[in-house]
Amino acid sequence: MDLKYLLLLQQFRESAGDLMTASMMLITNFATIGSAVLCVIIFWTVDRILGYWVIINTVSGLFINNVIKLTACVYRPWIRWQELDPPEKAIETATGYSFPSGHTQIASSFFGSCAMSARKNHKAVSAFCIAVILLTAFSRNFLGVHTLTDVVTSLLISAVMIAVNARLFDKAREDRSLLIKLLAAGCVAAVLAIVYFTFKTYPLDYLDGDLIVDPVEMKNDGYAAADAFLGTLAGAYIEIRHVRFTTEGTLPVKILRVICGLPFVLILMFVLKKPIYSIAGTAAGHVIIYTVLTLYIIAGYPAVFTAVRRRRNNGQDAEKDYSHKVSDDPE
Repeated sequence: MDLKYLLLLQQFRESAGDLMTASMMLITNFATIGSAVLCVIIFWTVDRILGYWVIINTVSGLFINNVIKLTACVYRPWIRWQELDPPEKAIETATGYSFPSGHTQIASSFFGSCAMSARKNHKAVSAFCIAVILLTAFSRNFLGVHTLTDVVTSLLISAVMIAVNARLFDKAREDRSLLIKLLAAGCVAAVLAIVYFTFKTYPLDYLDGDLIVDPVEMKNDGYAAADAFLGTLAGAYIEIRHVRFTTEGTLPVKILRVICGLPFVLILMFVLKKPIYSIAGTAAGHVIIYTVLTLYIIAGYPAVFTAVRRRRNNGQDAEKDYSHKVSDDPE
């Protein structure tokens, strides 16, 4: 069934032309980059609790996806069936194993969380989010880089995970001790996954003299997902315990907050990443990069803009007190 479906889509893709393929590439890239950026914007500027909801679900989905992917070790469709011929640009971004779909996982975890939150009061937003999920899943099939089984499995994982997390999320907000236990359990799971990724065996199959999938690269992908999960949970503990920021502020203030906060993320990922890898090694570099990144997003930067806001408010209060004293002094 998977092969017949992909061959049908391949015929359609070849007849539709490059514009359709480019459109599907745009959709598939929006699923990952757009989700990451929107997570940060929501958390820093829209609603702290909603931000936690979408971030926790997104990193949890990515973590679960990598555990399954590195366990199943299923090769990409064009490796399994030589009749398939995906676009070169799609192949370049479709690294590693196939099952389940990572792009679909990220899209369904993030936009599924948004759809669930908006389903009562913002039905149009909810419908848009569902459309993005379905389009992302279809784009992975259309481009020939994932089977129908790959994307459906990711959709099912997200649906179950969001349903379970919804119950845990509500209970954890009411019970601080349960929240701490859940965060600790998640951190332990991340560490155990890192150990598992390190010592499990991986297939070593060759095609035309080249290794089909490099286990080292797959381990690094697993490390990145586990470290992001670990950093998010650790950051949540620090933020809830010591920061407890608010997203209040005027629109210009919120825009400035994002503009000031994103440069560190860009510098870490595009400037410091290679030097850190060269000094610490790829495995340790992944730990450093993704743990620092998530700690910064969840706790570090919120602590900074919260301190700035409090200092500004204290200065305004002091100025008001001084004005009142001056006005009350007899001449």
